[in-house]
Amino acid sequence: MVLRALITGGAVLAAAGTAAVELRYRRHPGNDLRFEDEGWQQERTGPGSLRMSGRLIVHNVIPHREVMLTDVGLEVRLLGDHDLDGVAVRTRVTSLRKDYPTRADGYWVSYVVKPASYASPSPLEFEVDVTGPEAALDGLYGAWVEIRLDTYGFAATREQFHHVVLPLRFPDPAEVVPWREAADGRALVRTVRTHLLGPFDDPLEVVRRYALPHARPGDIVTIGETPLAVIQGRFHDPRMMAMGWPATRLAQFMSGEGSLGTAGGMQALMNEHGTMRVIGALAGGVAAKAVGKPGWFYRLAGPQARLVDDVTGTLPPYDKFIVVGPERADEVCVRIAGGTGLAAAVVDANNLGKVDVVGFSPATDLGLVCDALRANPAGNGDEGTPIVLIRPTGGPGDSTGSNGSNSSNSSNGSAAGDR
Repeated sequence: MVLRALITGGAVLAAAGTAAVELRYRRHPGNDLRFEDEGWQQERTGPGSLRMSGRLIVHNVIPHREVMLTDVGLEVRLLGDHDLDGVAVRTRVTSLRKDYPTRADGYWVSYVVKPASYASPSPLEFEVDVTGPEAALDGLYGAWVEIRLDTYGFAATREQFHHVVLPLRFPDPAEVVPWREAADGRALVRTVRTHLLGPFDDPLEVVRRYALPHARPGDIVTIGETPLAVIQGRFHDPRMMAMGWPATRLAQFMSGEGSLGTAGGMQALMNEHGTMRVIGALAGGVAAKAVGKPGWFYRLAGPQARLVDDVTGTLPPYDKFIVVGPERADEVCVRIAGGTGLAAAVVDANNLGKVDVVGFSPATDLGLVCDALRANPAGNGDEGTPIVLIRPTGGPGDSTGSNGSNSSNSSNGSAAGDR
């Protein structure tokens, strides 16, 4: 009897100890590094040449553990309207560490990124030279720079990736798309083209640059929730995500055609709202559905449940990433309204006629916004029109007319707010 108790107690202690070690291991940041962009820019250095350059500051976030940087690679993907025959890309990576300067032969010498307690970051500099026919370079509208960092440390060998998206073409703000009738004649809508948006952009400045010249007091400016999330840097490389057991197992219970039906999409939601909340929402959703009340999972799981866009969910190059919904959408709208004088809303619209208002400024007519965007004028492809202007007309008889006349545009920008 005593022997059995000793064996049982020993087994329990061993299991508890193993669980504690495993939990400590899983909570350890491993080889994680933090990256800070600095000074990225692009310029045409000649009719057939383009240069992109910038720096990446590498920080070790682990207080007292080293991470070794064993190699750095650079891949550039050009995005354009024409074929890229004859276009050549040359890249260069430079270590700005004085103790580990770059070798002339391009060989990367492995070095230690000091623990966070040393406050000693490792800066890298990148140069990308693109040469080719002038017409081909003129057709480029963006570049996706993928930086691969090979690390070695607590988590053994691990590849980490950092992404920089640079716009290479900027539409003329004076270009206009005709107004179209919407909301059963109660409003006009105009889509607004922008450059390829990314984390280097500011939503207020984007609206000021592209939408304000075509707006007048009383208009409503809307921006898509996914473009805003991209501006906020809320997109994740699936290769950099740790897919936990709950995400990989629970994704099978979601629709195979939705963003939460993959381990990455489910993990992104759990990272936003917590694993236990999502598990509870799934259980509650199943119970509610069993009694004929579908949709409760999305009510219980949190606001991000409807906003996660899985891989393929948005335009290139973000179609390779999982994009979660934006943060502080209401605050963004208030800031846009204060800086332009226009009512503002962040919206999620699709081709099925569904419009969700994710954030809005005070006094925004949400009913009109939903009705005006029901036909999804911005589209769900690569139209490049993340902003839509809505102009209330008060009905088909309004003097603006359904033909989209905009004779007052010359003074609309200053009337709508400071520029």
